[in-house]
Amino acid sequence: MEFNNKRTLVVYKGKKRDFLFASKELFKALWFNAKNFHWFFDIIFLFIEKEKNALERLTDKQYKEIFIKGRTKEQIQLSYEKAWEAKNFEIDLYWRRATYFWAFQIASLTGYFVVQNSKNFELDHPKSPEILYFVICIGFITALAWALINQGSKAWQRHWEIHVDMLEEEITGPLYKIVTTAKTFSVSKINDIVSRFFVCIWILMGIQYFFKYLTFSGTHNAGINWPTVIATIIALYFTGTMLFGYGRGRFGERVVRFYSRKFRPQ
Repeated sequence: MEFNNKRTLVVYKGKKRDFLFASKELFKALWFNAKNFHWFFDIIFLFIEKEKNALERLTDKQYKEIFIKGRTKEQIQLSYEKAWEAKNFEIDLYWRRATYFWAFQIASLTGYFVVQNSKNFELDHPKSPEILYFVICIGFITALAWALINQGSKAWQRHWEIHVDMLEEEITGPLYKIVTTAKTFSVSKINDIVSRFFVCIWILMGIQYFFKYLTFSGTHNAGINWPTVIATIIALYFTGTMLFGYGRGRFGERVVRFYSRKFRPQ
């Protein structure tokens, strides 16, 4: 009996020592991360824009010195063809993305009206009205992403169009710059307007939800409806990341590292 007690005591002391060691290492790791604010930057990384512009403005003369002056006709034509291919590729991607986000909007609107017309919402006080708000948040975030991606995609399309404008004089003449109508409608701009319209519709739906289903008194909805508050915070957070943080496209200075992996043929 005495031997078993001693052995139990030794095992207990060993486990206690291991636990204390693990706790000490965990505390050191947490303190190191807190001290260096790694955890803080990981949380707000999406919201804070890390990269800053590192671009130098080029004049028309400098552009021609890079792409035209001192280059052969074949080299200029190759650049011109690459610009055309990239422009067409961006146009194709633009409409693919539009189809993708149209599907999101149709699904969100369908979900909204399905929930709105469900038996639960036929009652004066629905049991879980926040479900409708979750659908509104999904619709709003995807509509905002659609509107911003339209602008980004259009910027890249315009980027390659400018290259075509600059290079075509040496290849085909001003073929792309000469147009046959002075005024028309822009299909991409109209699509952009529609995406912004959806953003406004979802905002209005959210406001209508707050007036109809959400109160902040102690006698309704048990005070604050925390699922709705949390969903609002999450929606605002990702809105901020797209508008001001990680979603912003910047041409910052890029530091590149290369690594070589071992390769051994049989």
